[in-house]
Amino acid sequence: MTTLASIIIPSNGRPCLAEALDSIRRSGAAVPFEVIVVGELPPGLALQAPHERLVPCSGLLTGPMRNMAVREARGDLLLFTDSDCIVDPGWIDRAAAACTPERPVVAGGIRFPEGNACDCGDNLAIFHAVHVSRKPGPRPPWGIGTNNLAVRRDLFDRVGGFDANLSSGEDAEFLHRAAATGCGIRFDPSFAVRHQSGRDTPALVRNHARWYAEGTMKLLRDGMVASGGLRADALVGWLPGGPALWSALAATAAVARIVLPHPPFWCLARAWPWAWWFLYTLRREKFRCLRAARKAARP
Repeated sequence: MTTLASIIIPSNGRPCLAEALDSIRRSGAAVPFEVIVVGELPPGLALQAPHERLVPCSGLLTGPMRNMAVREARGDLLLFTDSDCIVDPGWIDRAAAACTPERPVVAGGIRFPEGNACDCGDNLAIFHAVHVSRKPGPRPPWGIGTNNLAVRRDLFDRVGGFDANLSSGEDAEFLHRAAATGCGIRFDPSFAVRHQSGRDTPALVRNHARWYAEGTMKLLRDGMVASGGLRADALVGWLPGGPALWSALAATAAVARIVLPHPPFWCLARAWPWAWWFLYTLRREKFRCLRAARKAARP
């Protein structure tokens, strides 16, 4: 039974935080809750005491920011979301019903942004496995973010929180350690958020993919991600034009695997090119990281 839910939102002062907080205030909840914003508030935004409070900090990665907020939290249920997310009505109560002592880690559903094909494609590439249209059930640690994640406090403390040294991929790394405890990770679309990061140009999607690739390669070096086709990548990387061709083929195959078996994604045709662009850039950046690793290993 949940006695208090602690909603944790990292913030670097983006104005979208105001809309995120408004959606939480309007969501309605029978479960008592508190909202902890960690970081910085945008100019002119005031929190509503006593349920909302700020844990000020600057210059920290998002993993340590969330850890800092958890240390200040009083709840036995931790609800992680981001400042660019709009929660559904009933989000808190539904998350509390889904995340129980028997199911201590539950990923909620993600709604993709409307009217922004670049942002929708970016979401499609990353969060397709936890889209709100997917069926509930077990999930691996990958493809799940802290933009909609419910965790029981005792498990969070037992696992040790987020890695303080990861600039990206800290959510996957945390979930990997959580899954290693034997609790399993469950997906439940009954509590959902709309994730609208505002990436509205190809350059922003590309930069996000580059950042994402660096985190993925760090997790791979730490043994948190399966090597998959890296041997093939290493061989193809020596061929003239090989990285570009291989990345294009891999991105095309990945988009097909995401879209074709799942009819709700067929109506997102405007977003497919940008999902492809994200996955293409992601693969190209992996080639770059492999090339840099080979150079660093040379005597």
